[in-house]
Amino acid sequence: MSGDGDRARRGLDALTTIGGSPEQGRALAGYLDGQGPVGRLALWAGAGEIWTRPGLTRRDRSVVVISTLTALARESELSQHVAGGLNHGLSIEEVDEIMVQLAAYVGLPFALAGARVVDAVAAEREGHETRQTPRIQIEDKSDAQRRADGLDVLSTLVGDPNLDRAATERAILDNQGDMGVLVMDYAFGDIWARPQLSRRDRSLVVISALTAIHMPHELEIHLGGALNHGLTPTEIEEVMLTMVAYGGFPRAIDGLLLAHKVLDARGLRG
Repeated sequence: MSGDGDRARRGLDALTTIGGSPEQGRALAGYLDGQGPVGRLALWAGAGEIWTRPGLTRRDRSVVVISTLTALARESELSQHVAGGLNHGLSIEEVDEIMVQLAAYVGLPFALAGARVVDAVAAEREGHETRQTPRIQIEDKSDAQRRADGLDVLSTLVGDPNLDRAATERAILDNQGDMGVLVMDYAFGDIWARPQLSRRDRSLVVISALTAIHMPHELEIHLGGALNHGLTPTEIEEVMLTMVAYGGFPRAIDGLLLAHKVLDARGLRG
């Protein structure tokens, strides 16, 4: 491998944890080194400068990257990063749940395509032609339970444990009609309320995906929710820095500017 400076060494360290072993790390680095300038940038900047930053754990950065690649339908890269997420400590159930969460924010076709990639990675790791690990199925709740669970999610998303749930429900239904029903019962009651990922992690998935597909109105709402769910300002900024490698500078800069707007409004930037 040529150009073996400090960035390349740090990149190899990141690729070793993504690949799961020194041998796999060297193989990934060798592949990138053979891809010309773009491959060298992936090694030096993507792996060496972004993946090795301390502001996010590698487990959390894997959540960001898996979410971003699924939202952008980058299935070839997604396969490697699903495996990397498992090597970084995500469970297969957590990776499954990332796809469940994304169903509401990038659409079912994208989530289903991502789930097929997860299944293929799981099967390969298990040594079988098809996945053997069972999926955790979705609970068939009553309409009343879906609504109650959805309103509970809404109270943590807006950071108000004393939220007037009846008044909030009326306001959403008056303003959004049938769309409001889907927001509360499907997005919040069916998906957000599931226990397979923490609400912090679900916020991490959502702000990554919304940045990737450039949805600023929803992103601003969910940046506030991410803070309420326990993500730190540094972690949110790291999401946007990671986006440089996986979504490009325009998405990353727009996301960072919006994050700063939300942080400034709360007095969370020095």
